[in-house]
Amino acid sequence: MAARLVFSLLLTVACSHAALAAAASSSAAAPGSAGADARGLAVIATNLTLANYTAAYATIKALQRRGGWSERERAALATCRQLYIEALNVVHSAIHALNTGQTQAYVADMGVVRRAATGCEDAFGFGGGGGGGGVGNQLATESPLHKVDDDAINLTTVATLIVLIL
Repeated sequence: MAARLVFSLLLTVACSHAALAAAASSSAAAPGSAGADARGLAVIATNLTLANYTAAYATIKALQRRGGWSERERAALATCRQLYIEALNVVHSAIHALNTGQTQAYVADMGVVRRAATGCEDAFGFGGGGGGGGVGNQLATESPLHKVDDDAINLTTVATLIVLIL
């Protein structure tokens, strides 16, 4: 069991560096990532998460301004906007936790941050491992934020995994 855990962590380090590089090239330049140690990568990944969530919030506002949405889609966008603004506040707390070496607080904060993106997908009916279906207040339509949410989930996951191996 211990060998499996060590192997998993080593695999995570390798994959995390590759995923971070891919995220950096798709959303922002990450100077210093090539030569960064695990702590440096954690800082970069967390800063990319902050930038990503800020951009996601701006995207949601732009979609709301554009209009043309059904009442249920407007409600889902409003839910996403609220979730992302709350997550932005928590990212700042996570940055403080990272800077002060509070690993458990960082992991807990990033879990909250990640749930904003999954909650946004849920608002459109595509979260929680489902494929939609319009259950309850959920929509049976493609989320206009699907890529934004996926990027957010991936960045928070990578950042958290890097911190867990510090």
